[in-house]
Amino acid sequence: MMRSGARVALLGVQRRACSSPADLVFRGTLSSSLTPSTDFVRKGTDFPILRQLMPSGDLAEGVEQPFSDEVGLKMYDCMVRSSVYDTILNDAQRQGRISFYMTSTGEEATSVGTAAALEPQDLMWPQYRELCMFLWRGMDLQTIVDTCYCNVDCLGKGRNLPIFYMLPKETGTPSLPVKAPLATYVPQAPGAGYAFKLRKENKVSVCYFGDGAASEGDTPSGFNFAGVLGSQTLFICRNNGFAISTPVEEQYSGDGIASRSVAFDVPSMRVDGNDIVAVYNATKAARELIIKERRSVLLELMTYRVGHHSTSDDSSAYRNDTERSEAAGAGPIRRFRRYLTKKGLWSDEQDKALRAEARKNVVEALRSGGQKQKSNPDLMFTDLYDEPIPSLIEQRAEMNRHIAAHRDRYEVAKFKDL
Repeated sequence: MMRSGARVALLGVQRRACSSPADLVFRGTLSSSLTPSTDFVRKGTDFPILRQLMPSGDLAEGVEQPFSDEVGLKMYDCMVRSSVYDTILNDAQRQGRISFYMTSTGEEATSVGTAAALEPQDLMWPQYRELCMFLWRGMDLQTIVDTCYCNVDCLGKGRNLPIFYMLPKETGTPSLPVKAPLATYVPQAPGAGYAFKLRKENKVSVCYFGDGAASEGDTPSGFNFAGVLGSQTLFICRNNGFAISTPVEEQYSGDGIASRSVAFDVPSMRVDGNDIVAVYNATKAARELIIKERRSVLLELMTYRVGHHSTSDDSSAYRNDTERSEAAGAGPIRRFRRYLTKKGLWSDEQDKALRAEARKNVVEALRSGGQKQKSNPDLMFTDLYDEPIPSLIEQRAEMNRHIAAHRDRYEVAKFKDL
């Protein structure tokens, strides 16, 4: 299944046809035996965590590097740049330069490790911690900053929150824009995957979501759709330990997220999300299985959200600094850096230079983005209907009256004319 020395097994269930009433008593189950006992089944199967790159920076016995040195260095570059951009843009929000921000700190490998293992034609459905995926797929820094400023060059025309990125058409790689409501894409992504199956296309619909989104009702619906129809969909769950301020211990019972999809005939694998080698290999194996068998697969990437949920959150209210600092020290960037250094591919001098360059570039992009005109608020009422409906006309008039009454607060002179 894999080019590396370690095999990756995807846990799942296999449907069987009933050859006679004695073989399978009832339709729609996998039960093949009868019992007179009233014992309850409390556990289905074990979901071990795939780890192939040790915290020491050494590969596990029998595991080979699955990507070229060039790809490895590019992934590391994306991870470091993402980390630096997060730090600067988060500070920019604290300074009042942008209104909102969410970091991906500690989860960089889940984003770039999956993106690098997929194909350019695969359709991405991101949540909001996939900055590395956008970088890997070619989004430039100024587009990132313009999105955070919601200025005139924001691809979303300033109608969404900062960090709600969408890939420029020039990248040639398909992606939906980031959305705020949790699990919105979980039942939608299988629809695209089912279309790929019907057309017999070598494409996968890739849906990112978190452990909190897995508690939404849309998630089992999406799993069921994907399992029944054999949708070519890769579900990627970043289990980072928290749903905003709710730790997983208070969020759900049972064995994580990997155990859930199997009930819907969607094979799953649990992976060390801080191990970029394991994330890459698991994603490759998942994609191969999806295309070969025309079905869906779930990856549960175990990681830790080092940063606050967003700039609207203070995580010190629900977790201690010791836990957070220990998790930061065990993060994916440090682990992969140890590996690259031991191979002679990276050095402290290179690392300092990369971080300095990334910092310089994002500061310059912030300066440029802050000088651009604001998107015209009238754009909120366009692109949906060919002719505006009465309620939108009324809402637009109300908005304009409000802005006119508070011109000093909205810097009307900075709005771009339509």
